[in-house]
Amino acid sequence: MSAKTFVDVEYLQGIHIVDSILWCDAPRQADLCFISHAHLAPIGPHKKILLSEETAALLGDRLGKTKALISPYHRRFSLGGLDLELAPSGHMLGASQIRVTRNNRQIVYTGDFQLEKSRTAQPATILEADVLVMPATYGLPEYQFPKRSEVENEIVSWAQAAIESNAQPLFFAAQPGKAQELTKILSDSGLTVRVHRSIYQTCKKYAALGVDISNLRTFSKNPGTNEVIIFPINLRHSKMITDLKNVQTAIATGKAIENGASARWNVDAAFALSGHADHTALIRYISDSYAKKIFIVGAAAQKFAAELRDRGFQAWPLKPPKQMDFFNSPSSRTSS
Repeated sequence: MSAKTFVDVEYLQGIHIVDSILWCDAPRQADLCFISHAHLAPIGPHKKILLSEETAALLGDRLGKTKALISPYHRRFSLGGLDLELAPSGHMLGASQIRVTRNNRQIVYTGDFQLEKSRTAQPATILEADVLVMPATYGLPEYQFPKRSEVENEIVSWAQAAIESNAQPLFFAAQPGKAQELTKILSDSGLTVRVHRSIYQTCKKYAALGVDISNLRTFSKNPGTNEVIIFPINLRHSKMITDLKNVQTAIATGKAIENGASARWNVDAAFALSGHADHTALIRYISDSYAKKIFIVGAAAQKFAAELRDRGFQAWPLKPPKQMDFFNSPSSRTSS
């Protein structure tokens, strides 16, 4: 049996299941690409994509003419020599993991995930695997999120306090996904929420998929003084925002636990509402998956993989291969 038999995944302008047509969240063109959630950058010019029913509905027109293979959760099906299954990841509504079974080996790519209970996303499933591939956005030990219920209470209390002080509470959140979760938290508390039209349209799609968000209106130039406003993060400098008077601003992001987060985002408050797993949750998933090999992607991959090896796991960063530098002179190279 050749050594290649044991190479299950590689990074080649995206995550690729070796000796197959399947890629995962790849920015490059692929014959078949698994799309883990609807908050990804624009869908590449793939020949076919594989995604959940909810993600397909949320993407809507963004799918263009790309042929979509749509699957419900936990329904196994075969494609070529691969046995495939999608499962919820908890990152946002419709967000998925994929398990690939080939030659009695199970390869799991988690995509972005979280294990905390969400108001708008299906609960994540921890999948058993031989080979586990996961992003580690918050893979460093200092990333420990407070309990979700505590963060939600802080968000609602801050908004209510702003209103009581005759200020307009204004939140910024990633759209889609985090903005709908934040809207649901605030509207469930009884507050009336006004949102940017893009957030509103996505909330309507959420409602059609069974996630009802009440007390919701589209943003107007003259919002009521007792209303909460939510805008996408990328529009925080728009004229619609800068024209508002007497506002208190906040941002909802996992990065809120970093020192100086409020100052960096130029807001009055920052709340650690995340759609990603923190350091503890990442290790919990790895342990409960019983994976024999773990590959980590993302900025913290090198350090997190080293920590995992110290803990007894077989873990490595998964990243593009280093290119040989042909421009160095022979004398500058280290001899073997």
